[in-house]
Amino acid sequence: MKIIKFTNKEKVIKEIEKGFEDEVVYLSIRPSIDVIVALIENDPNIRTILCPPSLYELTSERVKNALKKVGISLQKGNFKAGRPVKYKKEDIEEMVRLYKAGIPVSRIREELGIPRRTIYYYLNKVKNNEL
Repeated sequence: MKIIKFTNKEKVIKEIEKGFEDEVVYLSIRPSIDVIVALIENDPNIRTILCPPSLYELTSERVKNALKKVGISLQKGNFKAGRPVKYKKEDIEEMVRLYKAGIPVSRIREELGIPRRTIYYYLNKVKNNEL
């Protein structure tokens, strides 16, 4: 599987134009007609295009139908778009543990080296059961 992870469409197309022979391609951007054309022209073996679930939903029916006509499957991939998670589950659990122990956020910031705003963000997520 060829993985193409860029946020800029022009960079994606330049990477595609280098050519490759994979049947499955993962794109980190929403597949548009010009990206699809570049894929078809530069990878004769392509059979499946994967993209993040959120971008799959935003892909137009026109693009999905055009892919079906040329025998290429567009599917939701397991990768997520966006920035990778910076703090591990253990870091968040430690923030919550210290906070519940009555430690002020400013002291938690000093001990863990995590910005105050970030600590409040994660505490709010935990409070609202979003994590």
